[in-house]
Amino acid sequence: MPGKQLALAILTICAASLCLSGSQDGSKKPAVQKASAPAAAGHPGAVGIQMKNVDFRLAQDIVLEVRSLRGELIRTKGEEPVTFDDTESFKVDIDTAQVAISPASMTALMNSYVLAYEGAPIKNVSMTIEGNKIKQKGTVHKGVDLKFEIEGSLSVTSDGNIRMHADKIKSEHLPVKGLLHFLGEDLSKLVNQNAGRGMKVEGDDIILMPPTLTPPPHMEGRITRVAIENGKIVQYFDSGRHSPPLKPPLAASGYIYHRGGVLRFGKLTMTDADLEIVGDRPGNFDFFQKEYLKQLVAGYSKSTADKGLISHMLDYSHFRPRASQASRSAAPDRDVTPPRAPAVQ
Repeated sequence: MPGKQLALAILTICAASLCLSGSQDGSKKPAVQKASAPAAAGHPGAVGIQMKNVDFRLAQDIVLEVRSLRGELIRTKGEEPVTFDDTESFKVDIDTAQVAISPASMTALMNSYVLAYEGAPIKNVSMTIEGNKIKQKGTVHKGVDLKFEIEGSLSVTSDGNIRMHADKIKSEHLPVKGLLHFLGEDLSKLVNQNAGRGMKVEGDDIILMPPTLTPPPHMEGRITRVAIENGKIVQYFDSGRHSPPLKPPLAASGYIYHRGGVLRFGKLTMTDADLEIVGDRPGNFDFFQKEYLKQLVAGYSKSTADKGLISHMLDYSHFRPRASQASRSAAPDRDVTPPRAPAVQ
């Protein structure tokens, strides 16, 4: 496949993997080849997706640790196929998944997206974990800016969202009774009017809604459990469908795989899609959507006997600034030598 077409193919992976554990064996060995995968029942043109051990970067400072995910990419614009140049042309319908996020990534997500709208009453948010509790600090504007601190516990709502109950609230180091009392009716309404950013207030609870918590393509899935594990917030999704696992052409510790259905990217359309991306090292695959081209160009690709494609990309950790460069305002990209493709036997 020409380089330009391959780059377009890899773009499909970038958009598909926004959402949110497996073998620790870093070896890669050929897997059993498979027959064509049908589109998801009831969703013409749907594309199966499966991810394992992927650190998916929404931004330099926002990482979703996708430990496992099985689902479909579903059309949202009628007869138009899943089009990865248009992230609003599809949604990620999660069957089962386990996705973790660190307090640092959650802090960046809240400040750069969830609360980044005009007139937002809450700003400068920081989130930490202490034991099994979440602590959220920030500034709320109530005529004047007031510093606040909320300590809360996490649970799942009946409709599959995440509830953070405000157990303790302080404003300017003074205790406050109740979140609604602290924010006031007007500020609570303002937050709820912007619930399209994935957060709303219900009484003394903050509700986080995965379908709109990140930019498109949106994720739809039912969270059945949320827990704090090893200093991270871990979300467990389960729709109850339990689709059979996909079989990627290459066994790898971390990968992103699309199978079946119709994909459109650039001027090309792929039918009965069969596309896998893997990294160049054992463990989690560090993947950054906005800079995927660096990873693509530094790697190589191989076609499969089933006319599918495997892209071996360089892990994004190769491109992250050295510690000595962290204080520079514009750190240059690393000089990365592309790995050679294995010789044909």
